[in-house]
Formats: sequence, C-alpha cells, structure tokens
Amino acid sequence: MVRFMEKKSGNMARKKVALILKDVIEDFLSFDNAFQKAMKNQKSIKLSNKDKAFIYLLSSSVLRYLTQIDSTIDRLLKEPIKKLPSNPKMALRIGIAQMFILETPNHAAVNTSVDIATVKWRALVNAVMRNVAREEEKYKKIFNDSPKIPKWLSDRWEKNWPNDYLHFIECIQDIHPHIDIAVKSNISKWQIELNAELMPNNVLRLRESGLIADKKGYDEGEWWVQDYSSQLPVKCLNIKENDEILDLCAAPGGKTAQMISLGATVHSIDLNKTRINRFKENMKRLKFNTVIENVDILTYETERKWNKILLDVPCSSTGTIRKNPDILYSKNEKSVSNLVDLQKKLLEKSWNLLSKNGQLIYCNCSLEKEEGEIQIMKFLQKHKDCKIDKISSDLIEDIECSVTDEGWLRILPNGKKSVKNRDGFFIASLKKVS
Repeated sequence: MVRFMEKKSGNMARKKVALILKDVIEDFLSFDNAFQKAMKNQKSIKLSNKDKAFIYLLSSSVLRYLTQIDSTIDRLLKEPIKKLPSNPKMALRIGIAQMFILETPNHAAVNTSVDIATVKWRALVNAVMRNVAREEEKYKKIFNDSPKIPKWLSDRWEKNWPNDYLHFIECIQDIHPHIDIAVKSNISKWQIELNAELMPNNVLRLRESGLIADKKGYDEGEWWVQDYSSQLPVKCLNIKENDEILDLCAAPGGKTAQMISLGATVHSIDLNKTRINRFKENMKRLKFNTVIENVDILTYETERKWNKILLDVPCSSTGTIRKNPDILYSKNEKSVSNLVDLQKKLLEKSWNLLSKNGQLIYCNCSLEKEEGEIQIMKFLQKHKDCKIDKISSDLIEDIECSVTDEGWLRILPNGKKSVKNRDGFFIASLKKVS
C-alpha cells in the first residue's frame, strides 16, 4: 500500500512538473510563479515536502538544459520537437532530464515519461525513450555536445564576455544554486541556527537545501532571501540613521528591507501590482511598518527633491538565470532593447528627482552591457552635472575584482575570489554636481 501511494505521489509530482514547464515555456509565466501556482493547486493527493523539492529540482533542471534536451530529442523524431503538442513534448523533456541530468535509472525514466503522456502519445514517448535507453552513450554524447543556451544569448555573451561566458553557463547549469539571506540583526546567532556560511559584507549563505519557509526564523521575520550581489547596492548608499531614501522600482522589497533595518525612512514606489502584493506580504512577515505607492515613476509628480535615491531598474535579469532559468526563454534581443529604452527614461526621471550634491544608485541584475556600462556612459555624456562617485572598499568588502577603472561595480556570476556563484549585477553610484 505504501509503495502504491509512493507511485501515485511520484506520478502526480511529474505531472506537476509538466504543468510548470507548459506555463513557463508556452505561456511565459515566470518559473517562480508557475511553481507557486502548481503548489497551490493540490486536489486528490497532498504533496509532501520531499515531493515539492523534487518537483522544483526536476522542473528547474529541464529549463536549465532545455536547449540540449530539445536538440537531443530532435535527433529521434521525424520533425522538430517544437511541432509536437504540449503533452508529448513535456513527457519527453522530463524523461531526458531524468536520464541525463538527475541520473534516474533508465527503466524508471522511461516508465514515468510514458505515465505522463496521454493515451494518444504513449506509444511515441515509449519508443523514443526506449531508443535513448538502448543507445544511452550515443545520445548522452549528442546531449553533451549540443548548444547549452539559446543562440541569441550565447552570441552576446561570447562577444561581450569572451573570457567568462563559459563560466556563466556553468553557473546556469548548477542544479543546486546557493541561497543567500539577509538578516535583520544578530548575524552570529543566525549563522549558527541556520548552519550558514558567513560571506563578506555580512551575507549569510545557507549550506543546507530544503523549503525556505520551513527554516528557523523565516515565519518570525528574522531574515529574508536575498542574493549576495543584490545586497551590495544598498551598502553603496552608506546609509545613516534616519536617512530618507526614495526607493524606485522597489518591489518585492529585499533592498527596502535592508534600508529599513539600517534605520532609514524609505519612500517606496512601484508600478507592478503583483510585485507590490509580494512587497506587502514580505514587509508584513518582516514586521516592517512601511508603505509603497502604486505609481508609474515616469508620470510621478512631486515638488520634493531627494538626497538619496535607489533606482533598481527593470532589466533582462540575465545575471540571475542560475536561479530563474525561465529567463533563457522569456527574453530575447527585442525585449533587451525595449528594456534599455525604459531604463533610459527611468534614469532621466530619477535624475530630476535628485537634489544637488545628492546620490543616485543605478543598478540591475543584467549581464548585458547596454543595460549597464553603455547606459551609464551615454547618460554621463548627456548630463554634465553628473559624475561617477567611485565605489570603494570602505563601503564594500572584497570588491577588488569587481570595481572597474570607471568606478562602478560589474559583478560576474563566476566570482574570482572568495565569493563564487552569485548573481550577475551592475551598480553605479551617480553624484549630482553643481
């Protein structure tokens, strides 16, 4: 009976994976939202925490390796996999991922893939998966030799980061990415309680996997998940007690929480209602008494000028693919171009809200130079009242490999020194001069 229930639970878990993949690949839902949607919709079988962890691992693994998976399957079909309906596509992708990434025994990978398929497609899925199992070494080589990420992105990275782009791909394909957290206070206590590693800049890195919400101190609001790189922009503001800061594009609120925990009064603004709801949920859990305005920054009107502004612009997020593999398929050249235009407008508007001698932190989690270095160089050429306020090691530890000659920070996922496997990030501190 127990084994029967385990089989039913396993089948349900893989069917959840298929639904998540459809939501992400075909309906362009973010991986996080698709996963949460699947977890909320539980009917006949209650999934255990072990099931949920497996669903997360398998679905994220398919997304990380999707280009290779599809290239392999294409060698087994008369037509490209993209021409198949959703159900057999997802069943085959899950089967290949189990066999070549998670190293599931071949018979189990074949059988569970067939179980996912509808009656009409079971014969095809069975035949393809058995062919792979029969000639495993041949198809494993095809898998390993296939392109690892979409061509539009590999071409960009090879051009802009010729010495690093292969390391970027290694980071993306790490199926167990590190989880970093920020702590309100008493970091030594939480380092011990959570068995975490203390990184530079008082960032804690969790050593153990598992559901975040089940860990000590989470429900009590003692800490929040925030990548190492994402915690650095706030440190560049050099916040003092009672500083008043304008926080633009603030949701979901990790950097807001940082600023409040340092004693600042924060005025937050964001346009996206879904992200604002997450912001409110996060602040409630953290017990931070703050508000956020649902306003379009580009039409925001105020007489006030601010001495400190944090502008964390919407971006392609290519620096976070290791944790958000859906970005590989939800973004393209056109979306990057559109985001660059939006960032330019947001930067112009933010500059008008900054007081003389004020500081503006411009940041994003993209590895694309148009969204970082080139964006800021063009802004400096246009605005003679703007200068780079060079970021120094007085504010941030361990930045020698990240600070550039221009004075901004370019953080790459493949850290060269003590902090490896982090999000890619760009941070520039801009000063308004008379």
